[in-house]
Amino acid sequence: MSKKHNDKVEKQFTRTAEAFSEFAVRDSAEVTAEKVQFARPQPDTTALDVACGPGAFVLALAPKVQFVCGIDLTAEMLRRARAHQIERGIANACFERGDAEQLPYADISFDLVSTQCSIHHMPKPELVLREMVRVMKPEGHMLVIDPLGPESDAKFELHNRIEIIRDPSHTASLRLTTYLALFDKLGLEIVSQGVRRRHRSFNRWMLRAGLEPGDKRYQDARRLLEDSADGDRAGFSPQFQEDDIQIIHNEGMFLLTRRAGD
Repeated sequence: MSKKHNDKVEKQFTRTAEAFSEFAVRDSAEVTAEKVQFARPQPDTTALDVACGPGAFVLALAPKVQFVCGIDLTAEMLRRARAHQIERGIANACFERGDAEQLPYADISFDLVSTQCSIHHMPKPELVLREMVRVMKPEGHMLVIDPLGPESDAKFELHNRIEIIRDPSHTASLRLTTYLALFDKLGLEIVSQGVRRRHRSFNRWMLRAGLEPGDKRYQDARRLLEDSADGDRAGFSPQFQEDDIQIIHNEGMFLLTRRAGD
């Protein structure tokens, strides 16, 4: 990533590390367990989780594999991941700092390479996925999980506009069709695929980004979301509940391997 975007990502996630860490690690055990099961880990698996954040997936995966490493750009996220690791007494994991576009690992190093809820922060998602393919063993697997943008151009633009107001490090939630084209271009075939409708509180979603009702970005995002409700013009399926709004993120889950012959 460019230094400018790296700085934007680090600033956002350093500022929101406490809230992000609390919600990602403490409050989503069932979702994390679902993702681990979807990855089909084996006892002899060596794994890498790219853009690991506070380490929720790494620490949930560790008991199922031989060894797992998490890599992230933000030092504060890694500090919290290591603290969670110590709390849980997990020995077969490590956390390292690095850029997803230039992974500091040799070719064909890992049986499983994963990333969750990070591609929408990447200015060059193809480059990140290509790096993940590079460090994946020939018979290995790649796990990609990320919110999906709407297929409609108008919905796609407004959906991502709201996301960027909430979090300036957001680049774009890609369409399902975009992911499928990228996987094909990189010589990957899908082993398993699913879309999960993740229900979220708007207020809590804002808090996870460090925003409260008095903040201008909160107000701007909420106004756009409320204005989009008629006809669901932003693809969030909003439902109003007193002072909150229930929204939905359609989350794509893909388990991939190298296409035969590539």
